[in-house]
Amino acid sequence: MHFHQDMSRQDYTKKIERRARAMLISKDIPPHKQEVVRSLMNNRQLKSEEKYRAIYDLIQNCPDKKVVFHHEEVAPPEPVKTRKTSRDKKTRPPGQELFAPTETSYYVDDIYEKYYNLKLFRKRYLVHRNNRVGIGIRKRIIPAKSFLKLMNYIAEVQGGLAGRLVIIMMDMLKDPAADDPTVFNYLRLIRRWMTEVPLVHLRYDAVKWMERVQFEREMRNWITWFFSFLKLDGEVREKILIEVENRLRMMDDLRKDNFIDGEPDAYRRDKEKRNLEKEKQVYEYIMLLRSFLPVDPRQECLLSKRLKQRYGLDSFVDLLMAIEDALVFQRPMRQDDVETYFGVCAPLVSSIAWDYSEDFLKKVGKDTESLQNKKRESLRKGLEPYETMAALLRHDDAGQNLLLKGVEDQWRYIDRKHYDPKTTYNENYIHFLDALVQYFKNMYLPLLDGTTIVFRDTARQEHEGSFFSFNYFQSHLERFSSILDEMHFFRTNNPTLSVGRDEARKHMKGSGTSLGSVERFMRSIGECFYAIGKELQDVYEMHRRWVAGRTMTAGSEPVRDTIKDRLLDDTSEWGRPIPFYDCVIKEIEDGSALSKELAGKRVLEDSLWEGVYIRMNAFAYQVAYECMSEFLARDLENRKALLKKIEEAPE
Repeated sequence: MHFHQDMSRQDYTKKIERRARAMLISKDIPPHKQEVVRSLMNNRQLKSEEKYRAIYDLIQNCPDKKVVFHHEEVAPPEPVKTRKTSRDKKTRPPGQELFAPTETSYYVDDIYEKYYNLKLFRKRYLVHRNNRVGIGIRKRIIPAKSFLKLMNYIAEVQGGLAGRLVIIMMDMLKDPAADDPTVFNYLRLIRRWMTEVPLVHLRYDAVKWMERVQFEREMRNWITWFFSFLKLDGEVREKILIEVENRLRMMDDLRKDNFIDGEPDAYRRDKEKRNLEKEKQVYEYIMLLRSFLPVDPRQECLLSKRLKQRYGLDSFVDLLMAIEDALVFQRPMRQDDVETYFGVCAPLVSSIAWDYSEDFLKKVGKDTESLQNKKRESLRKGLEPYETMAALLRHDDAGQNLLLKGVEDQWRYIDRKHYDPKTTYNENYIHFLDALVQYFKNMYLPLLDGTTIVFRDTARQEHEGSFFSFNYFQSHLERFSSILDEMHFFRTNNPTLSVGRDEARKHMKGSGTSLGSVERFMRSIGECFYAIGKELQDVYEMHRRWVAGRTMTAGSEPVRDTIKDRLLDDTSEWGRPIPFYDCVIKEIEDGSALSKELAGKRVLEDSLWEGVYIRMNAFAYQVAYECMSEFLARDLENRKALLKKIEEAPE
């Protein structure tokens, strides 16, 4: 195989030499070109092929000599004797920076041999020079015409990607829900990259005269974009690709047809065929985009497969390295050399501002001022549930502390004992907590466990029902029941134990001697009552949202349906009312002496800040706060952080 290749190269060299020699005789060569030809012929460092190829390129456009006929016979010209020269043993060129291009022709032959089979490059010797002749000699590698065909194919691929990216970016700008500009800003850089393809705007007659510096200027941006995005964080890369794919599927020409029950089979088959074709287009687009944004430069990708089929290149990065090797660095090099020489680093974009025309951003509400207003509004909206929580923690009953009044009512109506709530609160904290838990059981438990309640509305019509189904709070009430049992067991076995509030809270903070049972009770009670309070508040927030929506559709009938399941906040735009919110409680079936105190009281006042429901929610949160719930403390810290952000946000 190698023998045949060598013979082919020798035949090609002889063919070029014969043509060049023939032209030296038949062409009328101007004096300035004769000097160049003479210097080429006398240059012993050039190979025969290189020498005659340069002469051929130089004089092929010269006019033919005028033929003069003489009567005497003229001896035919003797062939020019040339001295066969063997390539001198190479000496290493002067030292340069390890990562920088070389300005010598030392490696030209080796590089040409390396990429010879690809047919993408050729050697050239003539260059433009600022001298009397206007031409100089310097051996170098230039692109072949097939290289320009390859670059035109790359331009076609990149053009297809860029066209869709414009639509995707405009869709993101006009999407009110798109509030993070990071992906958009990266796509803007990618689109800029996709619109840059070197050399395709030049004619080959101009390309073949270009030198190393000009090739570097042409190739620099296009190639460094690839290595720059190669350094992008993998999570960000996937986020970009997922966003592009999702928005591709929403485009009119790529959105899949929906199937309709009962439609003819022929229609269904047509839809399936169209959907398959659309899926192929989306897949091809994403795979081509991934070719420019790979995790590993050598990984198999769609573009690499096509380059392999058409041009024999193993991968896209091999093309880039060949370009740098042959046209820019002009020496064997590695990927590290490219990154070091060009200072390649991962692309950086703003995660705050959208990189687009300020006038257009104002139209779509994504300019700096609109974003600041939206951010402030978002912070205020995020603060609302925390503000509701804080208000519930401050809530009282006509100026009386809810917990002290609850303990007092528990002892008066249920235990039939007379203790001073404040003294017990400070000196016998376990007794106080026990009374709080018992009060909640006797007062509010029937409102949570599905017990039948008789309500009376404003028209004095009576309705039977409940706020929640029996299993809505099932997990919460099971935990509550276990707390009751543990508290009873502990109080029975430790009847004389007395722990003050300050001492108990000190142990909860981790200072002082450990009181395992007390700490466990406080933590369990705090977590249980926080969970109940949070669930009650979520239902309350849904009710407020429903009330706000109802004002736009006035005249709707009150909803009396028991709440059976939870609503996800992001799927419940219009909220949901609390059942019987506009009624008063007339009677609770099998209620305790305490729960009977709820008779005649309205579930929720028109102000939405008073009523049985509000006091129940407030009581649960205040017990959790008293027991130093970590979850509640975290929410209060979040509230402080949001308040600080709102205060610091520019007006």
